[in-house]
Amino acid sequence: MYKLIRKISFIVFLTMTVLSTISKAETISLVADEWPPFNGVSNSENEGFIVDVARAVFEKNGMRVTYETISWKRAVEMVREGHYNGLIGASRTDAPDFVFPSEELSRNYIAFYVRTDSQWRYRDQSDIEAVSVGVIAGYDYRRWLLDYIQINQDNLDKVQIITGQNPLQRNLMKLIDGRIDAIVDNEAVIINIARKMGLTNQITLAGYGTEPSSIYIAFSPKLKRSKDYTEILSQGIMKLRASGELKRILIKYGLNDWK
Repeated sequence: MYKLIRKISFIVFLTMTVLSTISKAETISLVADEWPPFNGVSNSENEGFIVDVARAVFEKNGMRVTYETISWKRAVEMVREGHYNGLIGASRTDAPDFVFPSEELSRNYIAFYVRTDSQWRYRDQSDIEAVSVGVIAGYDYRRWLLDYIQINQDNLDKVQIITGQNPLQRNLMKLIDGRIDAIVDNEAVIINIARKMGLTNQITLAGYGTEPSSIYIAFSPKLKRSKDYTEILSQGIMKLRASGELKRILIKYGLNDWK
């Protein structure tokens, strides 16, 4: 009996020690709006490719990762002010003052989508003037399109800017309802959201922008450890690629390695 009690006591002690270690582990807090398949619903089976990579890298280094979704503009400001460590899905244009790793987590070409009955196609920058395009406040749409949005922000026949939660879902409904003529975003994201909404047969690709943009987890300029996190993440991404684990994560979301 005494041995049994000692064994139970040891197991309880070991469990408490492990729990104490976990609770004291350094926490990396990440935030963004939902942008599946790159980052999706938090605390779900498919939190998104970038979230899975972040967890794989930082947890191997003894750190906890938390992930939340809020509106994009608020996410940028909250990370900038140091309320969160990192911003998922950022480009250098989104937040040039942030601390960026050397390794990106995707390369993004913007894609234009229209209703299937639309004849409009994007071939060069002048084509955009013929439609009312739905965009999301604070997103990086390349310099030429950002300038166009700025110039036409009060002209609903040219540009309609949406804010808040689920912006792409709302823009897709505006497109289907005929309130806008085209939407622009990452193609994988548009297809992912449209599939979930049952709209894939009602939209079609109208063309791609030609300028690629690298996508990162960018870290707060206010927090001292941000530079350390970028180095850990960059080294971790290279190790995941070399081991084949990166490919396995990408396959889960129907994606291919961008390099």
